[in-house]
Amino acid sequence: MEDERPTGISCAAAEEAAESGGTVAFEGRQARVVSLSHKSGVFDEPSSRLELDLGDEYLTLHGYCARDDEFVETRRERPF
Repeated sequence: MEDERPTGISCAAAEEAAESGGTVAFEGRQARVVSLSHKSGVFDEPSSRLELDLGDEYLTLHGYCARDDEFVETRRERPF
């Protein structure tokens, strides 16, 4: 099982920021939300991908939106 880490990011705030080019607080700094996408299939666990622009790097967080609306990270990658 992959490690799950709460991010402190509200899924609703991330969706709003993705639509407007806005930012969210992440690990002590503001990060621009590039995109937030959700995937759920008949045989797949619901999952989401949150892409952030941290200014000096891009970061993709894979995870899911918990019942309390917090994005929970299960894996991260740096695409560039």
